[in-house]
Amino acid sequence: MKDAYHTVIIGGGCLGVACAVSLARALKTTDYHRICLIEKAVLGAGLSSRHSAIVRSANSSPIAARVAKKSTQYWKELKNIWGVTAPLSQTGAIWIGKNSYKQKTPNAWRQLAQKMQDNHIEFYPIDNKKAKSLTSGQIRLDEDELYYFEPDVLQLEASGILQAMQQALSLNKVDVKEHTEVTSFTTDHSGKINSVITSKGKINCTHVINASGGWSPRLFAQLGLDIPIALEPVYAANWLISAADLPTNLPIIADFINRAYFRRWRGSILHMHQPRKRNVSHISSSFSYSLMNPLGSDIIYDASNYAVTYAQLQHYSDKVVNRFPAIGKPLYAGGYVSYFDITPDLKFILGQDDQIENLYHCLGGGQALKYAPAFGELISELITTGRTQEFDLSEFSISRFGTKNLVDFWSHPENILNEDSL
Repeated sequence: MKDAYHTVIIGGGCLGVACAVSLARALKTTDYHRICLIEKAVLGAGLSSRHSAIVRSANSSPIAARVAKKSTQYWKELKNIWGVTAPLSQTGAIWIGKNSYKQKTPNAWRQLAQKMQDNHIEFYPIDNKKAKSLTSGQIRLDEDELYYFEPDVLQLEASGILQAMQQALSLNKVDVKEHTEVTSFTTDHSGKINSVITSKGKINCTHVINASGGWSPRLFAQLGLDIPIALEPVYAANWLISAADLPTNLPIIADFINRAYFRRWRGSILHMHQPRKRNVSHISSSFSYSLMNPLGSDIIYDASNYAVTYAQLQHYSDKVVNRFPAIGKPLYAGGYVSYFDITPDLKFILGQDDQIENLYHCLGGGQALKYAPAFGELISELITTGRTQEFDLSEFSISRFGTKNLVDFWSHPENILNEDSL
């Protein structure tokens, strides 16, 4: 198409940026291979700016775990993938779960560890003594708990990631259009998208990548597509602690007893947030709320998301005291509401659309940041070669939703990731 971009990416979060940069580098961008990234606000304005920035591999889906392992390596070698670097540290993570060795049924954590071992991912049990050593004896340990260690887990910083995103787009000559809202599309006789209509005019294109996260359902409904994404709120809180209370190299604590992630953050801050809720009622209620919410995903920008109720504050304070008794009464240092963009089965949507040939989806399903560089490379490979060599993405195709109603996923707990696994 004359004067068309090779690819238009919708969404300026970490996934959209990753796709844009990887594709630009693969095509060695010229006038004939121009890449355009459209963002309705500013880069990283959505969930990418409020990410706890934990990069890990453990996942109940073996393919997802292998992709995460690849992405972890990419984050370490970002210079080779994006041409820029991002600050990070490798502290590892300790996973804490219920000890059910006395039960007759297999323990979900042992099953997860075996899956990871089968896929060459380090995730192994440690005893109380080792857990105490890794945390300098500063967290409460219990005989009724079990502990697993994942040594390759990374911690990134949201501000450093945003800076790396901006630098990578500039370095790789991606045409970035911020403050530009997509309003509609035009298609040709075969149903392919041939232009994206925005608040600032029409943009012709040969390919389109949907990296718009929670905005996807309403955005693509006008093309007759049903994209099952909803928002699940998650509260994050920061606590001011004494520098002597916790070691600076404290591993990330993934505490499934208290249902909280903890990480040492920026000087003397203990940062915490809750993991995704995995039971049927919470998933279905999130979808119901998203369908009825007049603001749609714009609720992410709502100023009220930076407020905290007393009940939320006390609930989180109790979790801190329970796991870190040496801290004493924690001092609140600010918090905010963020969101997971979830799918009915809590897996991401990745790959070519099953109805529109030149449309590709890159939706993280609440796990965008850790997968970003790997997803960017996979989508780039798919567009430029027509397939992905290392990973079979069929498990994450949007086509899996085409033959079932959403309630079918919620009605069968086996389709939802296990409460004790990630």
